[in-house]
Amino acid sequence: MRKKDRKQMPLMITGIDHPHAAELKGISKILEDNPIINEWVLQDLTRDVTHTDTGAEGMTAEQVVRAAVIKQMEGFSYEELAFHLLDSLSYRRFCRIGFAHKGFQKSALCHNIKALSC
Repeated sequence: MRKKDRKQMPLMITGIDHPHAAELKGISKILEDNPIINEWVLQDLTRDVTHTDTGAEGMTAEQVVRAAVIKQMEGFSYEELAFHLLDSLSYRRFCRIGFAHKGFQKSALCHNIKALSC
């Protein structure tokens, strides 16, 4: 079952002191202050789903919007995005991916981000 966000954050590393990390933190604050964005994204992701209470969890709406922000900011392909979400602690933190999580494949990122209507 897909969720809008996680009630409890996964185990994460602390932030780093770098201008790009500060930029991500600022964007994160904007997204946190506007939770309606996650609602809109969840509607897009579940548009054609008939049984919303069953199935695999997959990416949360919050993770999809945050991955889309990184893809747009950096101009990454889906393959590059998948790599950087696995490799970068800052991007994992921004996208709310815990350090023990395996990350997301390029196909999952592509499918979810392309489902967004805005």
